[in-house]
Amino acid sequence: MSVYSNIQIKNAIKAGKIVFYPYQEAHIAGSSVDVTLGHYFYKQEYQEEARVYNPFDKGDVDRYFKGPLEATPHAQWCEKHGYKLFANIPANHPVIVLQPGERILAHTHEFIGIKAPGTSTMQARSTWGRNGVAVCLDAGWGDPGYINRWTMEIYNMNQHESVVLPVGERIAQLVFYETGDVDQEYKMLSGKYQASTSDDLDAIIANWSPEQMLPRAYKDQRKLPLVVPNLQQGLR
Repeated sequence: MSVYSNIQIKNAIKAGKIVFYPYQEAHIAGSSVDVTLGHYFYKQEYQEEARVYNPFDKGDVDRYFKGPLEATPHAQWCEKHGYKLFANIPANHPVIVLQPGERILAHTHEFIGIKAPGTSTMQARSTWGRNGVAVCLDAGWGDPGYINRWTMEIYNMNQHESVVLPVGERIAQLVFYETGDVDQEYKMLSGKYQASTSDDLDAIIANWSPEQMLPRAYKDQRKLPLVVPNLQQGLR
């Protein structure tokens, strides 16, 4: 499974194989495409007392996540929280501020992905890793045909410092891979997070809403694992 080079990425975009919208050639690196932080995000809904979060219950998902929230203009955030303006960020620029240890669901501004056959992965840009921010905490794989604004699990790993995330900042990168043929693309195999096929970008854009960032494990059925023959008696 080989990685697309920047020349292959540009050719694949021209051919319609890779979708990168809105297109910015300056964001294409040697073997990846940089994506930027979008406007909307969800926070965890903190409770004074610990509770059990059931991700298989839509009502509990809605309770657990607070949002969708929208990035706040820099000057407005500083005035509300009693800070002076931060250096090198325009006063009217929207920002998201992560508290120490805070995790949010956010999204790429770009609609991006690769049509089948082919697959992709998302990784944080090294600058954010060095600043103690994890961008794709544990879910950075894109199936063949998955094209959308990608959801990011952004986590501030710093224990004592909040971190400012400006909207539009290059925060992650996608790497594209060649694969063998697949019998169906993402929409047909699962499609929990994409309502349209990869050939209909207009519909994908029109159907997108911040709610698509929320987890949808409740759409799957709970099934016991298959029986493993020849285990010792009493084991399963």
